[in-house]
Amino acid sequence: MNRRLLRAPALLALGFALVAGACSEKLDNGAACPALCPGQELVVLDTILTPAIQFDTTLGQYPFLGFESPMLLANRGGVLDTRIIARFDTLVRDYAPTGDTLRPIHTVDSAAVAIRLLKTSVSVPATFFLDLYNVDDATAEDSVPSALLPHFVPGRLIGTLQVDSAEFTDSASVNIPIDTAHLMAAVRDPARRIRVGIAIRSADPVAFRVTTADDPGNGPRLRFRPVSATPGGADSTQVAFVVTPTSQTPTRPQFANADYLDYPLIASAPNIRAAARFSVGGLPSLRTYLRFDLPRWLTDSSFVVRARLVFTQDPIYGLDQADSIVVYPQLVIATNAVTELSRAATLLAPTGFFVQDSIRRAPADSGAVEIEINSLIRQWATTDGVRALPSAIVLRSGLEGQSAAGLRFFGLGAAPELRPRLRVSYVRNTNFGRP
Repeated sequence: MNRRLLRAPALLALGFALVAGACSEKLDNGAACPALCPGQELVVLDTILTPAIQFDTTLGQYPFLGFESPMLLANRGGVLDTRIIARFDTLVRDYAPTGDTLRPIHTVDSAAVAIRLLKTSVSVPATFFLDLYNVDDATAEDSVPSALLPHFVPGRLIGTLQVDSAEFTDSASVNIPIDTAHLMAAVRDPARRIRVGIAIRSADPVAFRVTTADDPGNGPRLRFRPVSATPGGADSTQVAFVVTPTSQTPTRPQFANADYLDYPLIASAPNIRAAARFSVGGLPSLRTYLRFDLPRWLTDSSFVVRARLVFTQDPIYGLDQADSIVVYPQLVIATNAVTELSRAATLLAPTGFFVQDSIRRAPADSGAVEIEINSLIRQWATTDGVRALPSAIVLRSGLEGQSAAGLRFFGLGAAPELRPRLRVSYVRNTNFGRP
């Protein structure tokens, strides 16, 4: 089972129906749909609601720990530094040599940690290095990743691999050698475990995405061949053991240990937050939660022809400022009973449901941005004056957890002309039908 599904919040049942609006394209004349509204002239009204948004806030960090896929491994001149942690808490300690019975492993050879690297928009440097550190610490807080940063020091270095771009193939696995003495100490002692931190360095900026343990064949793996105590060394016919990540802690809450199989560790990243703005993306990745305050005459007594949510983008200069990223608006399906916003921001209708539109912009862009949200207005109608769901959406980056780039927009605390607004074209409810 995918370990990220064990801790994923269950989606609430969607009691919605997509609205197929008859006469939604041409409402100025009944001839547009003669079977439903022959001869009727409909007056399309336009208005700008400001403020249409009652509340805005920026939430982080997303995805939750252990849900990142793939993981970002980067070192870009001190501006961005991300590393990867992989845990191998369960090790093979016995094996049966060819033609013999089961016996303890005496020593090992060909020991390495394998990871799969995927290219990003950052050019692959001529030479880069992958460093392996021992980050196991029985005294550190088990569930606080930042407590591991002090372990990335020379005294804990247990392996290094130099990679030349001429020999590198995208989507290929690389094997970082691990100190055999360190590995054997853990193999011989059941109380010990192998937990590694992986860092990347180069004279030039470098960044890759790394496949997670959700793909056992391509995620982090610990490989080694056992060696018997008999003369002759390694058993030449023995296939190398492949150990995939396991984590025995933390034990509470249930299944929390699965989140720690492998995960990215952010040492430094640009801050894209700013006062009177809301932000999306970056590292740790941010989401924006927006709650609307729409009049009932619009949601209950009108047919919305077109609704455009208008933001004003505030440019962010620096890392990847010209690279376009996509931001998806998603309907919040958490009920009013869910008061923790960070959780409500994960209970979302799937991408593309109710909102087919998205934002594609570069961080350094500025000016007005529009999103079509026609179907959303229809989902927020009331029943006896009560809305079953909060009138809210979340803005989420399509590269969440995989890129430090983000977008920023002026919020409710900005000057009036910069605040979000809603342009609506609508028709007052009409009883369509055959005369």
